[in-house]
Amino acid sequence: GLLWGALDTAITINHQVKAGIEWFTVKPSVASGSVSGAVHSQGYMGLAGNNLTYPAIGVTRAGKAAIAFTIVGNDYFPSAGYARLSSTNGAGPIEVAALGAGPEDGFSGYKAYGGGGTRPRWGDYGAAASDGNSIWLASEYIGQSCTLAQYTATPFGSCNGTRTALANWDTRISQVVVQ
Repeated sequence: GLLWGALDTAITINHQVKAGIEWFTVKPSVASGSVSGAVHSQGYMGLAGNNLTYPAIGVTRAGKAAIAFTIVGNDYFPSAGYARLSSTNGAGPIEVAALGAGPEDGFSGYKAYGGGGTRPRWGDYGAAASDGNSIWLASEYIGQSCTLAQYTATPFGSCNGTRTALANWDTRISQVVVQ
């Protein structure tokens, strides 16, 4: 009976502005042919010294929820993260589904390749879907790291088949069981 949503937002933790997540639930209603809704619950998620980006929420028929996101910052190379959510108790602890192995070095962050030069495109492939008592979460992370010698070895740019020449991100798919 609730609509769930989440978005990126700026949050302040320990006097530092970082990227965080705002999540919310809306109770919809229909009266006299008009649809309306009221905010049922909402909350914020953040991680001191780091950023949480591009959330995706999955909810079971029983109303159990989990949220996927990417963790990036001083303590994490881009990593796949998630947390369980409750419309009454808020967000649970942040969990790391896949720890980032190295820095992002893809072409989309560089001005010469059409990027903004300040940050790469990131998070286009996050998703969440429920299946019984499971929520399947997908978020981006860096699953490998290689040296320049490994990058320039044959076949060029593949780091022994672990990446493409112009991007080194991966998509982590995780199953979270919620009871």
